[in-house]
Amino acid sequence: QTLKILYVSTVKKYKHQWNLIDAFGLLRNEGISIELHLIGGGDPSALHWMREAIQRNHSYSEYIIYHGSYPYEETLEWYQKVDMFVFPSTCENMPVVLLEAMTFGLPIASSDRGPMPEVLKDAGLYFNPESVTSVKNCLRYMIENPNLRKRLGAKAKQYSQAYSWQKCADETFAFLRSVYEKNIT
Repeated sequence: QTLKILYVSTVKKYKHQWNLIDAFGLLRNEGISIELHLIGGGDPSALHWMREAIQRNHSYSEYIIYHGSYPYEETLEWYQKVDMFVFPSTCENMPVVLLEAMTFGLPIASSDRGPMPEVLKDAGLYFNPESVTSVKNCLRYMIENPNLRKRLGAKAKQYSQAYSWQKCADETFAFLRSVYEKNIT
């Protein structure tokens, strides 16, 4: 059975789609049955690098599907169609896409750059996004360990609940109430 892997992100230099594609090609070369789905628009030079990576891995290009940009609702549907999520970005403030993948209970292989480890904690496996070998080895380990994937996905889903809008609103109003009560007395 072919394992479907998803990366949702704009295509920009610091998002490293090409390293992911090269790692994917190496894994396919080793006989690992995987399919890569990439969703997100991007800037012309980064799109060029990504297309070059797809061309470098042309023997597997039918398994590298670049979907471009999708409306938000359609993107969310993709989280339910895949087996794993990968996030090789090196620069994020608050990685909302990572939180979305966590909410859907997907096992996640992620960049080891901050703030990803602070958000995902021990609910994912980490790699150096600037090293094709590191990305490949991390993905291979995760692919070859289905029980680990199941545990990580469940833990990611559990951790994602700490970031709910309801929790944010409740904490904000509790804080405002405490400030109000301090100033009244």
